[in-house]
Amino acid sequence: MYKRLFAGLMLMAMGWTPAWATTVKTFVFEEMCETAQTIVHVKCLARDNAVFADREGIFTQTRFRVMAVVKGQANSEMVLTLPGGKWEGQQMYVPGMPQFVVGQETVLFLSKRDNHGSPWPMGLGQGCYTVQVGEGENRQVRLRHVPLPPGVRSKPAQAQESHMALDDFLTAVREVLNVNEREEPSEQ
Repeated sequence: MYKRLFAGLMLMAMGWTPAWATTVKTFVFEEMCETAQTIVHVKCLARDNAVFADREGIFTQTRFRVMAVVKGQANSEMVLTLPGGKWEGQQMYVPGMPQFVVGQETVLFLSKRDNHGSPWPMGLGQGCYTVQVGEGENRQVRLRHVPLPPGVRSKPAQAQESHMALDDFLTAVREVLNVNEREEPSEQ
């Protein structure tokens, strides 16, 4: 009996692997507007996988054309270098990391640059709002599983998706930023 118990414990120990978890802060919309270093409306131009001699893992470098700057400063193009991607038959996946599609427009809420010079979306996917371009260049921001701006009365159900006109969305961001700037105490 002890041999079976010992053998069972050994099998369990050999099969035991640590579970690694990623914890991402949940943002409310106003907090994301305030905390973001840069807020930009961009269009994805290219995605390339890369590995670097000074870093472990696989990365995806995504190049964007900046269509509008809402907060902060940005050049006409920017590159985000984020963990995850495919390289020589291997794949690295980071839960919650946004996946950008060439040609797709997005409103990005970005952090300060990391030690390697790349900003990151705030709260990973929380800081990425997909823009859908419809007939007549009608642009709608997709609101699903992300913090919602003021004026949106309820969070969409999981099976549903709601949209907000891009101009209205950017106005909501600017309103949050203007309200918070007015609340700062003035020095006299």
